[in-house]
Amino acid sequence: MALITLRVLHGADRGRVFERLPTPVTIGREEGNSIQLNDERISRFHLKIQDDHDKIVATDLESTNGTRINGEDIHVRIVRSGDMISLGRSLLLVGSHSDIDQRIAELAARQKAAGNGHELQLRERMERMAAHDSDVIEDVSDVRSPLLPSGPPPLPGRLSPAQAAELSELLEYVQGVLRGASESAVMRPGQERVEVDFVDWQGVLELQARLAEMLRAIGESR
Repeated sequence: MALITLRVLHGADRGRVFERLPTPVTIGREEGNSIQLNDERISRFHLKIQDDHDKIVATDLESTNGTRINGEDIHVRIVRSGDMISLGRSLLLVGSHSDIDQRIAELAARQKAAGNGHELQLRERMERMAAHDSDVIEDVSDVRSPLLPSGPPPLPGRLSPAQAAELSELLEYVQGVLRGASESAVMRPGQERVEVDFVDWQGVLELQARLAEMLRAIGESR
């Protein structure tokens, strides 16, 4: 039984993290789904994610508004860590931090073996992995400098309602910019590149996920 992690980047449920759910997983707005989202543009039973011969397969359940994965409309599609699922007004990122790190490490090793001209960059990345005594980097910020040189700063404590609102507006703006960038990109089936290098692209999505979690924490503290 495969396990899958999904993080909500945008929508009414942004900031929620569904960790290591056993497949099959269904997503929709109705009770009885593995993941119930508060989104009127999502069908009652919208999407199914299941394990099939060691592959994770997403199937649109004849939803009214359809499903997009990595910017493309789909009916059935294999999904991997780092992929982006768009349904209704909600945007979901597949995989935990370590899941995405593992995919980046595998891509780096594959590119190195292919000798595609990025040997120096890949060697430096693998050396950083070795410094962590692991095949997977614990904190993706270590390979995403300068975008996330040391991770985001902590939220300020003891915010007044006005301060919380102001900070929320600021984070809303930043997230809106990032969402525009992510939704404009397209990753073709079978390819590992979008408009930018895959590692940089995942850095943008990771920052967006962290901002979504911060926004949710602010909302719950009021």
